[in-house]
Amino acid sequence: MKSIRDRINDHLPIVLQLLSTVSLVAIALSAICGSQSLKELAGSHNIDGTEEFHRDHNH
Repeated sequence: MKSIRDRINDHLPIVLQLLSTVSLVAIALSAICGSQSLKELAGSHNIDGTEEFHRDHNH
């Protein structure tokens, strides 16, 4: 029969990999939400004619 310490050591890599994956998913979701918020913020601060200026400036 394995001790509790051995059982924990056997499962530790799996648990750490799961935590790593969950963390990466959380970071990705926060980046997506953050970019959408920035788009909305930028869109709400548009002044008349600003869009045309940016279009002409980029070409």
